[in-house]
Amino acid sequence: MTESGWEFLPDRAIWWPSESTLIVSDLHLGKAAHFRRHGIAVPNAVNANTLERLSALVSSHRPRRLLVLGDLFHSEENREWLEFQAWLASLNAELWFDEFRLVEGNHDILHPSAFEGMRLERSAQWSLGVWFFAHDPADLVNLPDGMHGVAGHLHPALSLVGKGRQSLKLPCWWYSAERRTLVVPTFGTFTGSVSVKPQEGDACWVTTGDAVVPVPVKGITR
Repeated sequence: MTESGWEFLPDRAIWWPSESTLIVSDLHLGKAAHFRRHGIAVPNAVNANTLERLSALVSSHRPRRLLVLGDLFHSEENREWLEFQAWLASLNAELWFDEFRLVEGNHDILHPSAFEGMRLERSAQWSLGVWFFAHDPADLVNLPDGMHGVAGHLHPALSLVGKGRQSLKLPCWWYSAERRTLVVPTFGTFTGSVSVKPQEGDACWVTTGDAVVPVPVKGITR
């Protein structure tokens, strides 16, 4: 979004240089352990991969603020929460950022005691400048004039079809002109995605993992 000065990063994050803020959503840490507890074999490496990717972005951009738009952790506390605590403690030891803020989502059900001693701010919503942040886009209706919303939750992706009927589904950022809201892709490695249906006047960008590409709405499968 050129007018905002934001940079969409191929690894499904947003860099906001003027505020030195790194924005991610829907990490769903602990989801692999949750599935394993219910008899579904999911490798623990997916949790480590999410944290490694986030570490790489923090290291390369050195943000003063890390903003997570909900669903940081997938379920009840499990051993992968301990891995996250150790990861955060290692970053705090190096004073990587001044503020770590979680805008809580529907999966953020951990008891407040789980956050004791952690340098992490939690809130249901948050705003800065003309931007209003929430987890669910449904919570961003009736925005004040001049304000724009930013949310996650939907795990948005675009389904694209080529001339030879090739099809491809890629994570995306979707700006709804009607709602004045940007929906961001999931950051977590083990999350899945849902195809969205942009309308005329909307804007979309997909990530291939190596590059971010704007996509004309008329080229999107409905």
